[in-house]
Amino acid sequence: MSFWRSFFGTCRGPYIFHDLCKKHSWGRVIWHLFVLCLLCSICIGIGNYLMVKFRWRAAYHKFNEVFGASVELSESGIIPRNAPDENRRQELPYNTLLIYTPEGPDAEYADETLEKRNLIIVWNQAGLFVFTRHDGDLWSWVRYLPDGSLENSADLIGYPAMKDKMIEFAGMKLGDSRWAFPESMDGEMDSYRLFRLIRFGFAVGKAALFFVSSLMLILFTSLIFSVIYWLLSMKKQLFSFTTLWKTAVYAAFPVILVVNAFPALQLPGTNYYSYLFLIGWTGYLFYVLRYMALNPSADEEDEKKQGEANGSN
Repeated sequence: MSFWRSFFGTCRGPYIFHDLCKKHSWGRVIWHLFVLCLLCSICIGIGNYLMVKFRWRAAYHKFNEVFGASVELSESGIIPRNAPDENRRQELPYNTLLIYTPEGPDAEYADETLEKRNLIIVWNQAGLFVFTRHDGDLWSWVRYLPDGSLENSADLIGYPAMKDKMIEFAGMKLGDSRWAFPESMDGEMDSYRLFRLIRFGFAVGKAALFFVSSLMLILFTSLIFSVIYWLLSMKKQLFSFTTLWKTAVYAAFPVILVVNAFPALQLPGTNYYSYLFLIGWTGYLFYVLRYMALNPSADEEDEKKQGEANGSN
């Protein structure tokens, strides 16, 4: 059964789930889940690229006022045209703060300014450092180095550790490293092109984040549910463990499509992404399981009769 037929079947109700569980192997289920999460993440990326256009336009004009109409690309790094030796900050869309620190960190970064940010970008000649806040007020960071490589945080960290790391990065100097840029950039980039790249990178980053989040969320919750449900109903098994897991995964398909509309369209409730998914998925999953229990397939009826016969013997 193809991906599209499986997907549209799960959206129409519980009637296709017996066939999905019987005809699809574990690998095929995971492949369908991967394709769905990939398509949803692409839609999220496109949505964020288009929906924030007017916000980025306002930020672009503000950037011209604060940093200048272009940036210089040299061996010394990415340097703004206006006052390259002066520390500055700028508000960006998606509750993002851009901090430029050629002179090292400021004397004080107020917690109320930093703690609830979605993104914090630290920019100096030593690199670009992006701090991202996740659920539970935990943070991760990515460091873009002069040689073009990326360095990532190994684990999520709390706000105090993030702030310490941010101050450390803000005080870094270029050292012996030298920046290298493609010759096509001609040593300079106008702010309009820069913001187009930032906007595109923002959309790709959001798409990648929600791809991983949705994939891990569905795999983890479906596996945990299947194990608990199967253990609690061992004396009266209506479904095999494999059937439970496949049903739990496919029941997430229409739910994750609806939930992903929140980050794609930047709707209120995006911060409750995982909770919205769990509420919708739990309701739809039990609706499907109830239908499957009341309308067993021929194979399940044969297995049930065989089990009853073995029990009587």
